[in-house]
Amino acid sequence: MPWIDLTYTGGPQKASATVCTDEKNNDLFFIFGGYPYNSSFINQFDISKQQWINIISTGNAPTNRSSISCAKFNNGLISIFSGFNTTSIITNDLWIFNTLTLTWSLSNAADAPLFRWAYCAITLPDKNILYIGGKYDTNLYRPMNSLPLYNTKSDTWTTMSIFGPTPPDREFPSAVLTSDERIIIFGGYNNGTSFGDLWILDITKYQWSIGNILNPIVDLVLYRHTATLVDNYMIVAFGLFSENNMSSKIFMLDVSHKDSYRWVTEFTPNATTTTTTTISSNPISSNTISSDSKNVSLIIGAIIGAIIFLVIFVIAIILTLKFINKHNVLLKN
Repeated sequence: MPWIDLTYTGGPQKASATVCTDEKNNDLFFIFGGYPYNSSFINQFDISKQQWINIISTGNAPTNRSSISCAKFNNGLISIFSGFNTTSIITNDLWIFNTLTLTWSLSNAADAPLFRWAYCAITLPDKNILYIGGKYDTNLYRPMNSLPLYNTKSDTWTTMSIFGPTPPDREFPSAVLTSDERIIIFGGYNNGTSFGDLWILDITKYQWSIGNILNPIVDLVLYRHTATLVDNYMIVAFGLFSENNMSSKIFMLDVSHKDSYRWVTEFTPNATTTTTTTISSNPISSNTISSDSKNVSLIIGAIIGAIIFLVIFVIAIILTLKFINKHNVLLKN
């Protein structure tokens, strides 16, 4: 999967931001927050036009913050919760951004969870949002066995108690949701310790289990990285191995089996499944798959057409020979 260099488009330079796509066709990226805090809070990238736009919201809007995780849900809405800012106090506020009107609204839900940053937000199949991990002070972390759940329809909060063995508390892990309702988290950081472990949260029964990697990569630990699910592959990119030791690597984890996982070095697109990805400019995309499928269909159609023509031609020859033989017999008589 080759890279496409978009440096020339003049994108914003910021760290610890979060990105969500638009509701319709994933052609628009919305980048929220990050530092420096005096930069535009929202940036938009149009993939089809390869163009950046700094969005200036009018009216009520959230204060600048970083180390957040956005989550998109119904009708072009994207939420952000809490966050971090070195110059101001961030509360446990939840803001909702409307990508159609480019406006913000503040949730009035009661019993919101305590503030946090460096967490993961996952939109569930029912469009509710689950928040995993994070911290609230220098060395103080939110528990992994008690996770806040925001109901996007009723604008209410509940706390989900998670069963099974509990992962160590952590900040800056990555998380993806599979089509069979597994949340897979990888890596993270806690008070000087970088993680390279894999944990699976089965949201059908809200139970943690340890992910079994059949071919673990020796000494692979990672945090502040990103992960995206494409077909049956969890693509893990960049991040930190340790303090001041940044990663430029891409790792791919095959998540097609529930009971075992494997690091792989080749990406094989699955034409029968829906691709969930924010890498829409990737040359190996659904467009390529569709094009290949059309080519195969044309070839098969041509072969079938040739066979039918050959059969008709042979039948015509046989009938002609029979007619000639019959005609000769009549002449002899």
